Amino acid sequence: MGAILFVIWANLINTAATNAVNLTDGLDGLAAGATAMLTAAYTIMSIWQHNQSCGRGRSVEEVCYEVRDPMDLAMLAATITGALIGFLWWNTKPAKIFMGDTGSLALGGALAGFAILTHTQLLFIILGGLFVIITCSVILQVGYFKLSGGKRIFKMAPLQHHFELKGWSEETVVVRFWIVAALCVGLGMAIFYGEWVLTQ
Repeated sequence: MGAILFVIWANLINTAATNAVNLTDGLDGLAAGATAMLTAAYTIMSIWQHNQSCGRGRSVEEVCYEVRDPMDLAMLAATITGALIGFLWWNTKPAKIFMGDTGSLALGGALAGFAILTHTQLLFIILGGLFVIITCSVILQVGYFKLSGGKRIFKMAPLQHHFELKGWSEETVVVRFWIVAALCVGLGMAIFYGEWVLTQ
């Protein structure tokens, strides 16, 4: 029963993450920049988990992380971060290379994998707060549109296009959303470290 519930839970996280990154990918550099911040955070968190791993000779009394191969996760997260930074060189406005569904869905799947393998599934909601906000804007828009018989909450969904229609330039939307993403990542990492400190 536990294995079945885990498969359902893992599929839910994967579906949510892939769709969230896909919805965020609509303006040049937005999804790539926000995802790079998140994979950089997972690089740091995985290195921390490696250093505090239960398999590194820590005593039974000490608190440790039971995460398998955290250094491998750190290297993969660092690789994706580097690739995204290189991609951003050509993806910032005016973009010469586009991510498309293939890239955004793959990145969402990678983020879901990091969340599951580092045992930070619930923390992922905070770390990926920008993706959650953008996804919720679509859910609210569609739900309200159907319930109200055609009325809208936002000028357009996903949320980044609402601000474009309000007169913000594409660059302004992207940078301000990056700031929101960075604040969410910072808060998530603070909670991650704070939880460790409180268990000592």
